Amino acid sequence: MNRKRLTNPVVWLLSSVRISNGCKVGPTSSIRRNISGNDSIEAHPEVHGNKFFYFGFGSNMLAQRIHIQNPTAQRIGAALLSDYRLDFAHESPRWRGASATIVPTPGEHTWGALWEIDLSNMADIDNVHLGTYEATTVCVKLQNEKTHIPARAFMMTKTHLPETNLYDMSPDQVPPERQPSKTYLQCLIKGAMESSIPEEYVTRLRNLKHNGKVVSNLEEILNLQDVCLP
Repeated sequence: MNRKRLTNPVVWLLSSVRISNGCKVGPTSSIRRNISGNDSIEAHPEVHGNKFFYFGFGSNMLAQRIHIQNPTAQRIGAALLSDYRLDFAHESPRWRGASATIVPTPGEHTWGALWEIDLSNMADIDNVHLGTYEATTVCVKLQNEKTHIPARAFMMTKTHLPETNLYDMSPDQVPPERQPSKTYLQCLIKGAMESSIPEEYVTRLRNLKHNGKVVSNLEEILNLQDVCLP
């Protein structure tokens, strides 16, 4: 149902123009910027008209979660970001564990949800990430599509970005500060399933080491109780 939104000729034309300008150096390209910068919003490659594309790879894969602060978000579909890995660092007080980030890693990939959001909500999604993250434009592909689409995403700043690769460690080697909470991981898994992300990737999420901590209020609000973990 959401996939049809991209077939709108006006939206597709605008997206194509942005793609050629913002993703011209290939799928690994990204344009990192300070969230509080004064650059023109309209100049961002992910912006088209009064909307922008956003790539959610963490808790914002889940509709219930993203709609808390971004009610205009409409899911386009599952999207693939090449040459970046999903990793975890910097403990979140809200989630009681490490938060998700993307990290440039040749040969790796990260799945997420591609959303179309009103520009009126851009400040809302930016403010949530202030301090720990910085905004970046990444180039993603919808599932079974070849065209790259520029989308806004958030990557941890160099101060917080993990220096080692989580997937080079055995579960017993993952330090506590790199472990997401049980509730946060359940949120990612539910969002990935809801976004129709490939099962192989969902299984990879299920097998990640978590710290066992539960955030009861978020578990209830987001209906995460039935998300099973090993």
